[in-house]
Amino acid sequence: MKTSTRSAPNPTSPVQEVVCDDCYSNLLKAENTFTCDSVVSASKKWDPVQEGTGETDANGNEIQEYVDYDAVGPITGKVNIKDISNNYYRDYQTFFARGGVKCTEESAKAYQTKIGADGSGTSEHATPYSQILFYRSQLLSEIAQSLDQENSIDTVAQDYQIAWSCGGLCQEIGSQSINNSCRPVYATELIFGLQDEANYYSSLDSSPTTFPSQILTNIQSYYANNCSSPYGCYSSRSKGKTFSPLSKNIYALMFDQFNYIPKGNVNTKVAVTNYNCTDSNGNPSCPVVKYVNRPLPNAASANANQNLSFLIYDTQPSLPNPSYCDNVQINTQAIDHTPDTDLPLSAAFFKRVLAGNSLEKKIDFKLTSTVNSQGLDNAKIAEMAFFNLIPYSQTELLKDKAFSSTSDQNTPPDVGFRAESAYKQVQSLLNPYSLF
Repeated sequence: MKTSTRSAPNPTSPVQEVVCDDCYSNLLKAENTFTCDSVVSASKKWDPVQEGTGETDANGNEIQEYVDYDAVGPITGKVNIKDISNNYYRDYQTFFARGGVKCTEESAKAYQTKIGADGSGTSEHATPYSQILFYRSQLLSEIAQSLDQENSIDTVAQDYQIAWSCGGLCQEIGSQSINNSCRPVYATELIFGLQDEANYYSSLDSSPTTFPSQILTNIQSYYANNCSSPYGCYSSRSKGKTFSPLSKNIYALMFDQFNYIPKGNVNTKVAVTNYNCTDSNGNPSCPVVKYVNRPLPNAASANANQNLSFLIYDTQPSLPNPSYCDNVQINTQAIDHTPDTDLPLSAAFFKRVLAGNSLEKKIDFKLTSTVNSQGLDNAKIAEMAFFNLIPYSQTELLKDKAFSSTSDQNTPPDVGFRAESAYKQVQSLLNPYSLF
């Protein structure tokens, strides 16, 4: 694989849960990836060819005859990788990582107790508070390191926007009061605003300290607009916005609400093998691989190191057939989309066609999708978690579902089809009647 670089999907998926266009992680280090090969085809037909003989018939018309000729490529086609093939990533984020931060204590309390999709995520309600403190500090640490432009640190967690600051006053994401004078408040600003507080836990049973000095130094430089620092600077990222801090009380309120499971997009790669020449038998040769980024909206939470504290999954076997490549089902219910991307198929071809004959040639092209293997492992864990929350009779029916799915427009499979189906059952059991 070629080295990947972090950049935003362009355009971003038009869904509210994708919280910013630069919340984008590649997460495709060679030692932590899984690939799935499939085949797509393109074909071309050559009809019989006639040429004039130089002689004419009784009516003066030139006599035509079939001749040998060269069938020469390229044989071309395309495959579109636009559609996401199930709603696992969206549902997983809604269940575990949903919610933003509120700007007043009253709205924060109301948000914490809401059951609807705009309320606090299930992860916060299902995890002991002492563990939340640890996971939250670890997430913020990863978010800070994702900004590092010199050491090429790539994490699932990205520095996404959590609020607005308008004239020094906090405004929530989606507020109607946002104007050009407002600046974005990113997750790393919590580290900056509470830099003197003991909010960092190195392990579940450790005592809290301030964040590691290297992280604090780089975060201070970032918000001081020292653009030569490893993390870059706030002003450049925020398109020239000037940084001025909020009050410490506001930062503390935001920190207490901050969900410890990340939000954002995760990259996958799709590669197609084209052929630039022909061998001695006239068949396609000289393979050339073309890579294309395929960002998955909402996938950060499903690819992260999650703490599903209500499931002791180390002692529980996975569900049957958790095969990313083979246990796949067609699904047409996809909501989210990646940018429209056509992968061109092209193969050089040469063959001598004898007089009067036609020729149709179909070429198979290798298509390889590369994903972060953490996402596959987490999908298996998510399945078990959801299956633990629904009646046995329903789990037996769901076991026949495929582990992954694909759509008519999307050749690369996506994990989580069975997990998403189980989630729908959990959702129907947990939601009060008034929400249906």
